[in-house]
Amino acid sequence: MKNKRQLFAFTLIELLVVMAIIALLLSILMPALGRARREAMLVKDSARIRSIHSGWLTWATGHQGRYPTPGYVNRLAIDTGQEVRGRGAEDRLANTSDNVHSLSVMENLYNADRLLSENEPSGNVFAMEHYDYTARNPSEDTYWDEELNVDLDDGGDGCHVSYSSIPLIGSRKEKEWASTGSSEFAILSNRGTRFGQYPDHSVTYDIHGGGRTWVGNVCWQDNHMTYEETFQPNMSVYRTSEGHVSDNLFNIDCVSGVCNFWGGDTWLVLVSELSDSGGDMFPYQLMPELEWDDPE
Repeated sequence: MKNKRQLFAFTLIELLVVMAIIALLLSILMPALGRARREAMLVKDSARIRSIHSGWLTWATGHQGRYPTPGYVNRLAIDTGQEVRGRGAEDRLANTSDNVHSLSVMENLYNADRLLSENEPSGNVFAMEHYDYTARNPSEDTYWDEELNVDLDDGGDGCHVSYSSIPLIGSRKEKEWASTGSSEFAILSNRGTRFGQYPDHSVTYDIHGGGRTWVGNVCWQDNHMTYEETFQPNMSVYRTSEGHVSDNLFNIDCVSGVCNFWGGDTWLVLVSELSDSGGDMFPYQLMPELEWDDPE
């Protein structure tokens, strides 16, 4: 007897049908997968921002409620015939964004890579790979690694920080750079556009907004996080004895009169340098060198 074996195979039409079904399923699933990925990145980014603020809260418990303040660590020397380091007045010009984060990393409040969003779209922003923990040398008046930068200019030194926080100037510094700040005050977030405007296109739109608009995570003073699609969240209100206004997270606001840098409103930005403004009408009346993704 002879063994008979049947040969089975797909026809060309059957293969085409299967391929069409796979293509249809992919067309249905890919947008859902893309949304799931974006949502996962938002959640991860939110946890990263919150952990930075948690580090500041940890520091505040041992430093009279103040968040990390470079000018109080590397103080102005007392001139008594010989310098007495660590005993002088606050060096207010040292309170730049890069120094705040570099001091925080030096004190192990968080790592340098925590400062970079995994969804960072700017080529000017990148992780600081080798933070020098041996840089601390009080005898040489050095307290942190000064190679950590916040320079967003094209062709500049580069920026190692993806997130904006309040500049340590004006009455906002006195009132809100502390663990006792208002729970309705935003302290840290994804970067925003120049002075909270809505240009046709911005690098910041690519962080979480898909290149179309700004959306981002915002950390508030009580350490809770919110997802926002506007520069003026419902919680963000600037109140004074003269009244109140909706507070733009990335712009300076005032209730009446002429707005200036030195109020107490929320203002989230990166500051690379501080200089003396020559005035003394407001507390911490300093001039900031501001860093934005987009040119003027």
